[in-house]
Amino acid sequence: MLDHGTLTLRMAQAVRKKTDQARDMLGSDLPVFADVWVDGQGRIAQARTMLNMSGLRVTVTTNLSDFGKSVRVKVPKAEDTLPLTAATGVLNG
Repeated sequence: MLDHGTLTLRMAQAVRKKTDQARDMLGSDLPVFADVWVDGQGRIAQARTMLNMSGLRVTVTTNLSDFGKSVRVKVPKAEDTLPLTAATGVLNG
């Protein structure tokens, strides 16, 4: 289980505040677990974070690949985007 400091490290301030409030209501750290897969060169290839609390289940999986390669980004049209404040929730940050 991740301790609160590790869970909230580098979280957006507003999300960290909500996470702090949830911890305070529970009286203990949130039950968040993580698995990390490392490739042969010691780089994180996949990370999975899981929360299971009172029927609320959230799993976030991140796959990393093509290390060292250039990234091409296509900027979406403004009408296809949401403000960051609309993308808050469990395990965001």
